[in-house]
Amino acid sequence: MTMDAAIAWLLEGDPVIRWQTLRDLCHQPPEAWQAERRQTALTGWGAQFLQALRPDGTWPTGRWTDTVWTLLTLMDCGLPPDHPPVRDAAQRFLDARLTPEQAADETWLLTRVDLCHIGFWLRIGAYFLPDDARLAPLVGTLLGAQMPDGGWNCRKRNYPQTVHSSFHTTFNVLEGLALAAEAGCIGRDDFRQREALALEFMLAHQMYRSDRTGAIIHERFTHLTFPSHWHYTILRGLDYMRCRPEMGDRRLEDPLALLASRRKANGRWPVEKRIPGVTFFDMETLGGASWWNTLRALRVLQSRQRALA
Repeated sequence: MTMDAAIAWLLEGDPVIRWQTLRDLCHQPPEAWQAERRQTALTGWGAQFLQALRPDGTWPTGRWTDTVWTLLTLMDCGLPPDHPPVRDAAQRFLDARLTPEQAADETWLLTRVDLCHIGFWLRIGAYFLPDDARLAPLVGTLLGAQMPDGGWNCRKRNYPQTVHSSFHTTFNVLEGLALAAEAGCIGRDDFRQREALALEFMLAHQMYRSDRTGAIIHERFTHLTFPSHWHYTILRGLDYMRCRPEMGDRRLEDPLALLASRRKANGRWPVEKRIPGVTFFDMETLGGASWWNTLRALRVLQSRQRALA
C-alpha cells in the first residue's frame, strides 16, 4: 500500500483520526483541520467518552475509566480544550486534588504524590486551564526532581536510593512539561534544555534497550498499544520525539526499523495488545488494523524522513 492509500484509509476513520491525519500527514493549513477537530466532541469516539461523563463532572472510578485516564485520552484525541463540559471536569479534577498551598509545597508533593501523577496534573491543567496559578509551582517541583541521568522516576518517592530513571515516568513528566512550556509556565529555552537531557537518556538506551548490554529491557516496550495511560512504549516515545531535533539521531535507526517491521502487507499497523483493565468501549479491534497505530507510525516515519533530508 502506498502512503497515499494509507492516508486515504485514515481519512475514513473517526474524526479523532481524520483531523490529525489532515494536520500531520496531509500538512493542511489550520482552517482545513480545525472544523474536523471540532467534530470530535460531537460524534464518534470523543462523543462516546463524553456520554459517560457524570453530572458531577467525573467519570466512573476504574482502571481505565477514571477521570484522570479519560481526560488524558481525550487530550490524545485532540478534543478542543475550550469544550465547556470537559474543561469544567478538568477544573473539578484539579480542585479536588490540589490546593494552591499544596501546589507551592514541594515537600508535600514529593512525599505524597507520585511524579507520574504530578506530570498528569500538569498536563491536564496546561491543556484545559493554562492560566491556572498552580501550574508554575508544579513545573518547579518536576524540574527539581530531574535525575542526574536526565530522566525521572516515580519510585524515588518510596525508594530514595533509586538512581536510574524510568521510561514510564520520564514521558509522563515530559508530556506535562511540554504543554506547560506551550502555556508559558516555563521558558521554552529552559524547557528545551531539560528536555534534551531526558531525550539523551532515552537515546542512550535506543528507546528500549539496556545501555550496558544492549538487551531489550522489557518486551512490553515494543508492543503496539493505545491508549498508553501511564505505560511507555517505543511508539509513544517516538511519537513524542518526532517534533524534536533528536528525530535525526542515528541511535533511532534500531527502534525505527522495529516499528517499520510491524507494518502489515496492507500497509497498516495492527492492534497488537491490550493493557489489562476496563474501558467504556473499544476504539479498535484487537488483532485488526489500527487507525491509531497507523497514524502515529506514519507521522513518525515521515518526520524521520524530513529530519534526514
